[in-house]
Amino acid sequence: MKYFPKVSRGSIYLSPVNVEDFEIFTKWMNDSKITDWINNTKWVLTLSSEKAFLESISKNEDPSLKALAIVKKDWDKLLWIVDLWRINYIDQIATIWIGIWDSDEHNKWYWADALNAILLYWFHTLNLRNIDLHVFAFNEAAIKCYQKVWFKEYWRRKDMHFCNWKFWDEIYMDITREEREKKNEKYLHG
Repeated sequence: MKYFPKVSRGSIYLSPVNVEDFEIFTKWMNDSKITDWINNTKWVLTLSSEKAFLESISKNEDPSLKALAIVKKDWDKLLWIVDLWRINYIDQIATIWIGIWDSDEHNKWYWADALNAILLYWFHTLNLRNIDLHVFAFNEAAIKCYQKVWFKEYWRRKDMHFCNWKFWDEIYMDITREEREKKNEKYLHG
């Protein structure tokens, strides 16, 4: 087995990152249909650079960064990777980085399960109190998914990202552990 369930919710589970996935990540990170959504189209990534990146995050040596693979339960299929970065354990805050785009292979309904698992793990295992994220305004699928698990917009940076011949706003969203618990008691147990 390539993946090892760390925390599970609905149709997915979170697993430690598997370095053997460097080829699929290289394919994804050079596909503009994906990278436009995450502001990464300008980079050309090689197999060796992506393998080195996955090796570095799989070692978990940086206390301000945690990365986990998002895996579809039924097929043990890798969907994506999620990073929690700029972790500040004193203030109990961090920023989440997750690529959510709208395609057949990465259907939106996986992402609510993934976010529920992520929030459960990071709020209750890592004892964080506030998690924020950044998303581009054209990524309506991601915004709807974030709102579904009660992230809310707290700031907007105008014309931050140039994509498909247009400038787009970058939206900043966050959620606190207390807000999350008030909105959805069952996510703790279900």
